[in-house]
Amino acid sequence: MSRGSPDFTKFRLGVKKGAMQASQKSSRLFENDFLESLTHVHHNTPLFLYTPVIVLSIFFGFKMTAASVAGGVGLIVFGFLNWTLFEYWMHRFLFHYQPKTKMGERFVYLFHGIHHDFPNEKDRLVMPTLTSIAIGLVVFALHYGLAGPKGLFLYAGFLVGYLYYEFVHYAVHNRKIKFGWTEWQRKNHLKHHFQDSENRFGVSTPLWDYVFRTYR
Repeated sequence: MSRGSPDFTKFRLGVKKGAMQASQKSSRLFENDFLESLTHVHHNTPLFLYTPVIVLSIFFGFKMTAASVAGGVGLIVFGFLNWTLFEYWMHRFLFHYQPKTKMGERFVYLFHGIHHDFPNEKDRLVMPTLTSIAIGLVVFALHYGLAGPKGLFLYAGFLVGYLYYEFVHYAVHNRKIKFGWTEWQRKNHLKHHFQDSENRFGVSTPLWDYVFRTYR
């Protein structure tokens, strides 16, 4: 096995149906220490990385458009809702895709299957930084390309939604963080982990689970 390759003996068929493991142990994905370090992320990293981007997006949104405060806020809220749908879609159709090839199995396990096998691994509860940056650049290009400068407001709202998602996801897997609404979301999300991985895909909100009838 090459020094930088994942240990593919760990990979299984994506995310298995039914009950998942609750192991506290860590799983090493790469033999190479540097590549392995990229799969472990401190939970505050997205906050420090994307808060300045949100602020700048809103600032330049107002600077480059004639949007009113109400208009800008409305677009930010719409961007937030865009995130919740994107999150649902990504979780349901990409992370829970049932691959038909070995390469597909490796991809799904690397990006999400490992989280179901090791759900309490705290430094793997947020998206790897390079992955989030790559997705963020594509999403920025789409928002700006489709909406022009007003897309900056949409993008800011999208990122606010992402940060909220990361907070909720970390909180529901960390029992030391207790807020009223996170307790409810914890019960909801852990049903997805340990009872039925084919339903309850929303982490930030169950809205789209209700809409698409996967809140079971």
